[in-house]
Amino acid sequence: MEGVNVSIDRIVVDFTNVYWTFFNPLREWLCHYYNAAFYVKDKGFKYRVRVREGKHWAYLSYQLVYARLARKHTLRLECPPDSLIYFQSWISEIGKNATDILHVRSEVAFDIPLPLSELFVLSLTGRNMKKRKGTFYSNKRHQRQVAGYCRVYDKKVELLQRRGVRIEGELTRFEIVYKPDEKVPMSVLVQYPPRFNRLYLCAQATSLKLLKTKLQQKVVGLMRGELEQKEVTAYYRRKIVEQMRQLPTLDFDRLAEEQWEEVITVPCAILGGLISKVPVAL
Repeated sequence: MEGVNVSIDRIVVDFTNVYWTFFNPLREWLCHYYNAAFYVKDKGFKYRVRVREGKHWAYLSYQLVYARLARKHTLRLECPPDSLIYFQSWISEIGKNATDILHVRSEVAFDIPLPLSELFVLSLTGRNMKKRKGTFYSNKRHQRQVAGYCRVYDKKVELLQRRGVRIEGELTRFEIVYKPDEKVPMSVLVQYPPRFNRLYLCAQATSLKLLKTKLQQKVVGLMRGELEQKEVTAYYRRKIVEQMRQLPTLDFDRLAEEQWEEVITVPCAILGGLISKVPVAL
């Protein structure tokens, strides 16, 4: 499958050992300068700050609710790469006041220059792929932060409806949550491209007439959203995978490895100021 571009839609990082005496003045300044929303929660992180200016946004979370009383805690940042650049001046200051900067998770996007109607998508790990309002999802909405959660949608339509942007040609986006088993220091993230081939199959299914009738019906039903993956038996799923692998497929691992350095160079530079290709043992 040619012409596929890889990018990061949003990134979540932890700044460790950030002092309250740094965080509190920062959140006061953010509330004053950006009119940021500040609120206190009783689960997850205790203190939350939501910064928004135009199309750019960032969420800050500080001090886990059940963390012991201390002068310093973890500060978590979540935002898109474009907003990292836009808010670079004060985000860089957080890095200077932290012991470590760790990658927690990110949403990795594969932009495919094909219409969604031509693509067949299937989970290879038992997740239930289903289609809702034109978008394919794996698992449920509350599991959006779980490793491997994905959604597949018509990016061309989304750009037009949400941003009023018209583009030429077709564009489908396949987004997958990349969340390593252990947090990775941002300085060495370049060495850890995501691997999704074991999780999903994405094939260009334009010639289905060669499939046997029952198999063709199930493939068409899955593509149209008339069937959920859990409604297809394991036997037929295996047969479908065998047939779909004979068509042009998306090699997630190869594409991620080829484009990963370009994708994460700017976020790593802004957050940590250091990019190391020297192998390390985590």
